[in-house]
Amino acid sequence: MALRVALGLPKWTPNIVLMKIAGQEVLSEKIKRLAAQFFIRQLANGTQSPIYDQNCRPSIKLIKKDEVLMANLSADLVTSTDHIISFPDTLFSRNNVCEIHLSDFSFQNKAHPVFLIKDLFEEAVSKEFYDYHIIATDASKSRSFTSIAGISNLQSFVYRIHPINSIFTAEALAICQALDELSVTDKNLLLLTDSYSVLQALKCLTIKSPKVIHRLAGKIFVRKNFNQKICLVWTPGHSLIQWNEKADLLAKTVTESHPFIEWIASEDIISHFQTISLQKTNHSFQNSKYQESIGDIPTMLTLTPWLKNRREDIIIARLLTRMIITPALLHRFGLHNNPRCQICNRDNNIEHIILFCSKYSNHRSILCAKLNFDLQLGPSLKAFFQNAVSDKRHLRILLQSLKSFDIY
Repeated sequence: MALRVALGLPKWTPNIVLMKIAGQEVLSEKIKRLAAQFFIRQLANGTQSPIYDQNCRPSIKLIKKDEVLMANLSADLVTSTDHIISFPDTLFSRNNVCEIHLSDFSFQNKAHPVFLIKDLFEEAVSKEFYDYHIIATDASKSRSFTSIAGISNLQSFVYRIHPINSIFTAEALAICQALDELSVTDKNLLLLTDSYSVLQALKCLTIKSPKVIHRLAGKIFVRKNFNQKICLVWTPGHSLIQWNEKADLLAKTVTESHPFIEWIASEDIISHFQTISLQKTNHSFQNSKYQESIGDIPTMLTLTPWLKNRREDIIIARLLTRMIITPALLHRFGLHNNPRCQICNRDNNIEHIILFCSKYSNHRSILCAKLNFDLQLGPSLKAFFQNAVSDKRHLRILLQSLKSFDIY
């Protein structure tokens, strides 16, 4: 009922159509997802979660239903929940983090030509970091693999990671792995990455930061006991900086034969299952009888930025779902005596009004010309609306023209 009120759709709108245009999950699937999401977050909170006692053992026992839910979750992920990235045992504040340079050097300006960025970088390294052990990291995400890579003057690494992980998580894991594998003792460390978002998150570390950022802060804290100084520097990507280019190329050379790291971020798991749940809504709609007549309607969330007020939201939602008030629709539910058009003697529904009614022939010609829509190619309301909501200009034209059709 809340969705119907929010979208301004009548009570007889089919549930599957309502969920599709609202971009919402089927309630039964959403309940399952939220239950799984709760347990995932508790596992990611680790010893900071109330489900663990002082001895770091679970203080609650799951009922059979929830055990099955978590077992299915692990099976879907093809991994164990033991590999979910969690808070470190000791939490760190931003004061414990090393030096982070996001915009302190002249080469950190992407407005410069790439050859100038390269020269400025080399100059900065020779002046500010001449005695540092340099490490560069990068990550790559493709349809086949998600990978991390790191390189120094002494060695390098490439790993596959769980494909659900976002590129943000991958970039952070790459730095974590570099601290473990590529660091040298008793030397200053300079870590280069082209992930501005990771360094920004690390610099603004709070209790609500992603767990992988807390893990990175923990790794840095440990390395401080072995290194004199640790600096993380953002380097613009694809700017001919050789360290970046080598790490990027290394990350993209990953194959099935490379070793696999099973760590997976809880935030990415939650996002993945929400996507899957929404896909189930779309799948249900596509397999329903409404797909043929209505077509693959967009969600209102994608159209709202192009609409000016709630009235326009309601009009478009009703048009796309074919729930705009017409004599034919009212007659279908026993609310109108005559479903026929008085001029054309055909069912007076939205399709007839927009595409066929002789009363609006002049307005129709003008509207189709503005939308570059050719009715002669086979008049279809599904194709007409698909054209009309394809971009902001077409949508505004449609809304302005509806008054001529006695709809708006």
